[in-house]
Amino acid sequence: MKTVRFLGKGKVAIEDVPKPTPGDDAVLVQVKASAICGSELHAFFGERRDRPDRLNDGHEVAGVVVEAPDGCPVRPGTRVGACIVQGCGQCEACRIGRAPACRRMRYHGWNGHSEYYALRLDGVRVLPDDVDWPTAALLTGDGLGTPIRCARRLGDTAGQRVVVLGLGPIGLGCVLVQAFRRARVLGADLCDYRVSLAAELGAERVVHVEQADLKQAVLDWTDGRGADVAILCVARDESVGEALGVLRHQGTFFLLAEHPHAAFVLNDVLIRKEITMLGSWYYAREDWDEMLALHAAGLPYRKLVTHTFGFEQAQEAYDTFTSGQSGKVILTW
Repeated sequence: MKTVRFLGKGKVAIEDVPKPTPGDDAVLVQVKASAICGSELHAFFGERRDRPDRLNDGHEVAGVVVEAPDGCPVRPGTRVGACIVQGCGQCEACRIGRAPACRRMRYHGWNGHSEYYALRLDGVRVLPDDVDWPTAALLTGDGLGTPIRCARRLGDTAGQRVVVLGLGPIGLGCVLVQAFRRARVLGADLCDYRVSLAAELGAERVVHVEQADLKQAVLDWTDGRGADVAILCVARDESVGEALGVLRHQGTFFLLAEHPHAAFVLNDVLIRKEITMLGSWYYAREDWDEMLALHAAGLPYRKLVTHTFGFEQAQEAYDTFTSGQSGKVILTW
């Protein structure tokens, strides 16, 4: 089969490798679309790795089942997408559909940019018939799942002032989902393209953070009160303080970006300002019904896809994504 191989230093190649063997607990999927995710960029820019089993870090995948174990309810020909955070299936967290909390959780976030992909049964998500392949890669992946889990944890934000700081694909997804759920959204970033795209996706106000003071812009937007919610989607340590600074008293801070070294003064945030702090990493089975419901209600998440490339154009696809001049970038197979 054809696959994208990360070479390091921002370079990829298309290579021929053997098809994966799925085993008794997995199906083999013929990939139709795979989405590029920002979490891949560490490996994309890193040195070439010698592990032969990790060719690329693709993990947002949609396609057709071509092989399934005996007795499996998902049969060949079924259109599926991949959920790549999977639990043991037996513990309490798994029984309530919360695999990210499973102590034996497994992460299968690689080799998705390939003609075939082995997908464990726990990760199979059967697709609606009315979704095209590029959109399907978002429906079952980070692109939609992460913003919807954030929305479910926040609860009803209709009418609230929500600031989304960082307008990469996850941030743009949060703008779209929050606006669709009737929140009033302000999107902020330093990239002109993505600031403009946020406005198209439903942001009431947008701020280019290198051209305007974010805190003052939020205060002007909220008549001096501050935002009800700040969703942080950028992994820049100083942005934690920026997001906390735009919140009103008893506002809610939601973290979606990795910040292993960020620091802030607990007294100021939790005692004097009484901020509620939440976060999440990846979606879970308990979110799937809401994801399907928003799809059925007409959430226009196809708008998040700004570029589609054939897999042979993988280098151009990654160059486009890393330029910042894109929303979600899809490879088709």
